[in-house]
Amino acid sequence: MAIDSGTTTSYADLYKEIYGDTVTALFDKATVTYNQFPKADAKYSVRGKGFNEALQIANSASNGSRGEQKMLPPGLAGKSDVAKILPKFHYHALQMSGPAMEAGKGDVAAYVDLQTAEIKGAYEETLVQLNRQSWGDGYGLLGTLSAVSDAVTTSGSTTWTVTMDNATGVQYCRPGMLVDFYNSTAIDESATACRISSVNPMTKSLEMEPNDSTYLAYHPLTAARSYTITTGTVASGSYMVTMGSRAATHATTNTSYELDGLPAIYDDGTLRSTFEGITVSGNPYWQATILDNSSVTRALTIDLMLSAIQAAKTRGGRDIAKIRMGLGQQRNYAGLLLNDVRFQPQVIKGGYTTMTFAAGGGDIEMVIDPYATAGAIYFEPADCIKKYESLPLGFGNLDPEWKQVTQYDEYQKFLKIYCNLGTAERHGLVLLKDLTEPTLFT
Repeated sequence: MAIDSGTTTSYADLYKEIYGDTVTALFDKATVTYNQFPKADAKYSVRGKGFNEALQIANSASNGSRGEQKMLPPGLAGKSDVAKILPKFHYHALQMSGPAMEAGKGDVAAYVDLQTAEIKGAYEETLVQLNRQSWGDGYGLLGTLSAVSDAVTTSGSTTWTVTMDNATGVQYCRPGMLVDFYNSTAIDESATACRISSVNPMTKSLEMEPNDSTYLAYHPLTAARSYTITTGTVASGSYMVTMGSRAATHATTNTSYELDGLPAIYDDGTLRSTFEGITVSGNPYWQATILDNSSVTRALTIDLMLSAIQAAKTRGGRDIAKIRMGLGQQRNYAGLLLNDVRFQPQVIKGGYTTMTFAAGGGDIEMVIDPYATAGAIYFEPADCIKKYESLPLGFGNLDPEWKQVTQYDEYQKFLKIYCNLGTAERHGLVLLKDLTEPTLFT
């Protein structure tokens, strides 16, 4: 393609041709939990606004033993339902100033280098956020101010500190993230559209930028844009969520905007009263098996893991093929095997460090992800959870040009992906929770 060095449009064309396909290809190879799930094949084509999964809950019960010359069993229909997996819409905006674009007019390499840095950062952050969402409830939960000492007073003029002194801590938080705080089920107007300045995982604390309403104008909730931000106290027990990921008043019946992550999929109606369009209450086939300890933490044991595997076999009729856990439970499990010379770590493609668990029917792959839920282990039959993409990662603009921000010498593009995680075999999933989580920095 001929390059017209006198126009920014030519550089944008060059950028799209060079980087457009590369972004998609790299994403397919990325080492994140989201990409470890198999993609739903062609038979799961989009129907209307989402993907339909036909569920056969039970075959026809039209059978039975009879005496000679007795009436045959009635012709009864089996039980079935339809699960609808709706895509979630994830975006990452890129913006360049007019002077930055002007600087590249005389130097194609400089212009391309500048855009390379912008796209690389956007791409990497998209991967991080999709991986985080794969371990989320769909409602953007990042952390909890669990202790009385975690209560915090916001400030509009100076930085302020948030501490989340619990097992989850600040592992899902990143500098620059915009967040809201929820006191019980309602948004805390004094702590809306806040921005994280820095993250300290060792002290489980965050430094927040002065909360001076700077980001309210970008809030997805229309009502939030008119909030009057004043200094206030965020109480202990409050939740921190990604900005705009929940309605002003939160309920388990609300629509989720983020991915239906593993906590939402491995649920029995506690986090999500309706899942994939099906009401969970009173429907045991649409509930995962939760092996808890009434919120009292207990040590991980081999017997607990065998119980989870046997529960999956009993309820779902399938063998567990993959066990997912975080770094803490990896340490707990390794501790159980320190004196066992048969324990040998393995490495699989993609960079994930794995171990195996022998459960009588062969070794079960164990996948370790630092983003995994603290104090919990997930047991999954083969291909039980799939990713559904109605639009793969790519540019959102309908043409290759950068678009001017109205009344500003600024220009924008954005990346987008329409996707979700889903399952048609929820009753075959088992969550082992309330496990002791070892400390990391002490």
